[in-house]
Amino acid sequence: MFNPIRKNAGAVALVSSLALLTTPALAQETGAREASELQRQIDVLQREIETLRRDLAPRTAEEEAGLVRRSPDGGIQVGNTTLRFSGYVKADLSLSNNGFSNGRNYEIVTPSALKTLDDNQGNRVNLGARQSRFGFGTSTPVAGDTLTTFVSWDFYGEDTAANEFVSHGYAPRLREAYGLYRNLLIGQTWSTFTDLNGIGELIAFGQQANVNFVRQTMVRYTMPFDGGMFQVAIENPEDTGADHQDTPDMIARLTFRGGWGHVSAAGIARRLVLDDGVDRDTEWADAYSLTARFPTIGRDDIRLQVNYGNLGRYMGLRAYPDAVVDSGEIAGVDAWGASVFYRHYWTEQLRSTAAYSVSRIRDADTYSGTTTTHYDSAFLNLMWSPSTAMTYGIEYQYFDLEVADGDTFDLTRIALSAQFNF
Repeated sequence: MFNPIRKNAGAVALVSSLALLTTPALAQETGAREASELQRQIDVLQREIETLRRDLAPRTAEEEAGLVRRSPDGGIQVGNTTLRFSGYVKADLSLSNNGFSNGRNYEIVTPSALKTLDDNQGNRVNLGARQSRFGFGTSTPVAGDTLTTFVSWDFYGEDTAANEFVSHGYAPRLREAYGLYRNLLIGQTWSTFTDLNGIGELIAFGQQANVNFVRQTMVRYTMPFDGGMFQVAIENPEDTGADHQDTPDMIARLTFRGGWGHVSAAGIARRLVLDDGVDRDTEWADAYSLTARFPTIGRDDIRLQVNYGNLGRYMGLRAYPDAVVDSGEIAGVDAWGASVFYRHYWTEQLRSTAAYSVSRIRDADTYSGTTTTHYDSAFLNLMWSPSTAMTYGIEYQYFDLEVADGDTFDLTRIALSAQFNF
């Protein structure tokens, strides 16, 4: 007779017996998996320890030299040398009230360019990006101090082969290339006779009539002190456009600066040389420059500059000659110049600079022909920087030049610019 209770009890007993038989096997398999996972984690930790040990271990010179990483200040560190890349893209547009007799449009207004103006020609428009520049610098710890180098270029190089038909293919031009270790600088940079604090914020950067504006190769030593510095340098000589020089230009500058502002005075001694294979003559000449920058109201500031002496190529983009030659004798040409800049901040991002600059040759009545005797310029702009990486501007520019024979050359420009820093 069928008994379901007895049958179910037998099934339960069978299942229980099977469970008892398989439990040791399952336990053994689970333990094996756990042991395998534990060993894997131990292997991972061991590899991380080995990696950390290698990172903390002293590196050989070869290993250190090949290590590339980001420096704390945002540069790229290769070994113990930090590299920084910098520059900007700048596009300029200018509308001039007349043209030049040689058919050119000049991005930079110079006295020699002004002398080619033709009042019979109408308005001219020009767009260019030649002021764009790029450069890179390095800093390397050396014997408890830092060796600094810097090289930069713009695009005001050779342009005789350039045209505006397909691509404005202007050549790069070396601006700066120097090394600085401790207080000694060797290479090309701004002349010790040039103080950028005397140059205000203009679209026509460095184009005012009395601008002190030269970059050249030099050996310069700087002696800093509390509140300023004293600098002495020997720099590349050049006069009358010929390589007759036998003595470097010797320059000294004394600067005082602080929260109250900046005042700097410089002097230069130059040996002018005539040596054309027929005549030889020399003359020592000197020149002086005084610059100042003072804060005024809020973020506003005023900048002043006065120059006097045998300035030649050092002032006004060579508005006046370094020397003249007469009957086999060389004589330095003296001139003077002065400028004032006032910059006013309308807002944190919007500002304007108004500037006037004047220069004159000494003993103007003793010169003839196309020698510059008077040179004046004036500027008024509005600059907007929505961020530190971008600046847009519009500027009124006026240039007025007179030569010894009485001819005058006037140029009025409206300039616009856009600059993007990187």
